[in-house]
Amino acid sequence: MMFLGVAGMTILPLILPEPTTLVHVPQFDYRKRKDSYFSSAAAMDPAPTIDPPAAQARLLSLSRELLGTVSTDGAIRFVNPAWSTVLGLGEEDLLDATLLDLVHPDDRNRVARALEEVATGTLPDRFTCRVPRADGYVRSFEFSAQAGPEGDSIDLAGRDVTELLANQARVAGEAEKLERALAELQDFAYIASHDLTEPLRMVTSYLDLLERRYGDQLDDTAREFVGYAVGGAVRMRALIEDLLAFSRVGSHELHVDAVDLRELLGRVVEGTGRTVTEADGRIELAEPFAPVRGDSTQLALLLSHLIINALKFRAPDRPPLVTVSAGADGDGVRIDVADNGLGIPEIQQERIFKMFERLHGRDEYEGTGIGLALCRRIAERHDGRLGGHSEPGVGSVFSVWLPR
Repeated sequence: MMFLGVAGMTILPLILPEPTTLVHVPQFDYRKRKDSYFSSAAAMDPAPTIDPPAAQARLLSLSRELLGTVSTDGAIRFVNPAWSTVLGLGEEDLLDATLLDLVHPDDRNRVARALEEVATGTLPDRFTCRVPRADGYVRSFEFSAQAGPEGDSIDLAGRDVTELLANQARVAGEAEKLERALAELQDFAYIASHDLTEPLRMVTSYLDLLERRYGDQLDDTAREFVGYAVGGAVRMRALIEDLLAFSRVGSHELHVDAVDLRELLGRVVEGTGRTVTEADGRIELAEPFAPVRGDSTQLALLLSHLIINALKFRAPDRPPLVTVSAGADGDGVRIDVADNGLGIPEIQQERIFKMFERLHGRDEYEGTGIGLALCRRIAERHDGRLGGHSEPGVGSVFSVWLPR
């Protein structure tokens, strides 16, 4: 033993440990001793026995569901305390009544048929009905039902679905109003666009006539004004035609069928031949193509817009190259339209799918800003989706996912 201390402080003994000695401890086999331990523990302190009927009664009293048993004619044989709590009725009142006495008068015939069919095993095990409370308020309950083992009774478990049904009705009502409003909006867009076409054509025709007949009599400023008017009329006509196309996509019924994507793309490429030639571009189809299902007319319109956009927004220092491929992607098919064009800044890559959104001025690129919104609408009508990613100066890839 040594003593360690500092001046002015109490000196405490410092005990050094003895050299360590290894001692072998036999391994305890818990598996062999487990049974004997618990058997001896049980013998010393036996667990109290549980009275099953009392335990069941306690559990039934805790439940907020309406649990009970009725005879096949609806006479109540047993109910748990939740019936009294929820409906505001005493136990004696409940036991003196039948289930049909408690049900709303307008639902009694339906519940009586349900009980009869449950007893004979011909009805699914659920039915819904309204039950008035003692204070006059009416609640809706969904009952699960099962015939008793002797065939002369029916066991019931009912949960309050009043708020659930009210919410479902509210959502259905809002969805119906929204659907009606969208239909009216589509009709308005179609009618307005169609009715505007004829007067606009007349304006354009008279402006052309004015320029041809009286062009020599107009000074440079007047001719410039006429040119502005003609240009505005042409842009308005293009906008109206695009609006008509957008409204038709949403209003016309889809004719979904198996689509040969190779044949469809062949028609699309043939239809864009003039644009490809003017842009001095090239379109490559990366086969094989996975099979898809959809409306071939609308899918052709979608792919045509994507390919024409890829050719339009080409880089000035290289000829445009558009590559189209399609392959399986999860439980659907993904069609990629890739280009080596200008690219799109990341912050703008979602904005371009909105109506009338343009990244460039009209003096740089023609168009109405509806094309990609139209493409996304077509994809969504097919329960698919359209997105894209891009790198400025490198190019873009637009991907259409369609379910199989």
